[in-house]
Amino acid sequence: MLAEKFIKSAAIYIILGMILGIYMAASQDHSQMPAHAHLNLLGWVTMGIMGLVYKNWPAVAEAKLAKLTFWFAHISVIGMTAGIGLIYAGMPEYEPIAIVASFIAVLNMILFAFLVFKNA
Repeated sequence: MLAEKFIKSAAIYIILGMILGIYMAASQDHSQMPAHAHLNLLGWVTMGIMGLVYKNWPAVAEAKLAKLTFWFAHISVIGMTAGIGLIYAGMPEYEPIAIVASFIAVLNMILFAFLVFKNA
C-alpha cells in the first residue's frame, strides 16, 4: 500500500511539473525553472524511486517509520517548490520555507536510508 501511494503521488507531481514547464514555455518566462526542477526531481524521481524500493522490498515498507517518509516527502516537495517558487517570484522573505523543507528532505533521506539498510 505504501509503495502504491508513493508511485501515485509521483505521477501527480510529474503532471504538475509538466504543466509548470508548459506554462513557462508558453509565457516565455523561465524564472520558475528552479521550482520546476525541484518539483520534478523530488516529486517525480525521488518519490517514484522510493515507491519502487518499497514495492521491491516489502520489509522496508512494513517498518514502523516507513509511513513517516511518505509525509516527510510531501512536506519537502511542496515546501521546496513553494519556497523556491516564491523566492524566484521576487519574494525572498519566503526563503525560510525552502530552508526548512530542505532540512526535512535531508532528514527524510537519512530515515529512508536507515530503513533500507536495516530492513532490505
